[in-house]
Amino acid sequence: MFGNRFCAGVAVAVLAGQVVTAASVPAYAVAVPGAQSLAPADPLGSVLEELLLAQYSSSMSSEPSGPSYDVDRQERDPKLSASYDLDERVTRGVIWIIQNGSNECRNSIRPEYRFDCLRNVLGRAASTIENRPNYRDAARELRSLSRKLDGIVSKYQDRSAPRAAVGQRTYRAVSTANLEQARREASEAIDESVTKLLRSAGNSEKRKTHYSQIATAVGSTKRLLRS
Repeated sequence: MFGNRFCAGVAVAVLAGQVVTAASVPAYAVAVPGAQSLAPADPLGSVLEELLLAQYSSSMSSEPSGPSYDVDRQERDPKLSASYDLDERVTRGVIWIIQNGSNECRNSIRPEYRFDCLRNVLGRAASTIENRPNYRDAARELRSLSRKLDGIVSKYQDRSAPRAAVGQRTYRAVSTANLEQARREASEAIDESVTKLLRSAGNSEKRKTHYSQIATAVGSTKRLLRS
């Protein structure tokens, strides 16, 4: 029992570090003149507290850690829709990271840097759920989209432009000459990821509910690239 509680404490501490890093508010560098400050969709303290509570609860659970669905996304057990690993608090936390991170990208740096900023946001969102069995498909799609954006930035990078420093993170710029092409390719990648997220839910109604919320948040990031 002591060993279990100790491991759970370690897990909570690790997640706390991940989420605090993911949600840290950047100092403004390469600021956008007249940018409107947008409040996050959910209070920071409440979301972080709920993420930590959900992680602690799952770490103390006696449920199996492996996936409860097969490669064909067919349910083995009707109880899958009530799986312990799908939690509204976790889903809301992932959505908050995506929405708040997108707002920071839009309000902190110029358009040519936002592709790399969004890449980072999606990677951080993926890292919070990669070890939760019923979120692994969602995490994989978030990670895949992050890598696609990385490829777009690398292909159209303006290597003569300085990096934009936001807090302790730095971002690369896409050349202004290729800005519209980068937007088109990023938009297509986002649309593809939204479709895959929705399909990944399989036959589970509960997975559909959680994955569709994450897919909606991902789809909303297209506004960041258009602004």
